Amino acid sequence: MLRTMRARYPGRCAATGARFKPGATINYDPATKRATLAPVLTSITFIGEHGPSHFIRNSRGRCIDAPCCGCCTI
Repeated sequence: MLRTMRARYPGRCAATGARFKPGATINYDPATKRATLAPVLTSITFIGEHGPSHFIRNSRGRCIDAPCCGCCTI
């Protein structure tokens, strides 16, 4: 069972090998003692003539469905 938490110590992501600093958001699995970086998401809401449209972007600025839906040009 994964736990999302803040890192207390510097470490390395088990999935990508990227280094992380204390305070980074990580997913920790106590059974395997593996830590992976949690995705950073940003939500954006636009108000249009047909009501609000809500989009979620990842840390690279692409939507969560990228590149499938084509809304990354916002």
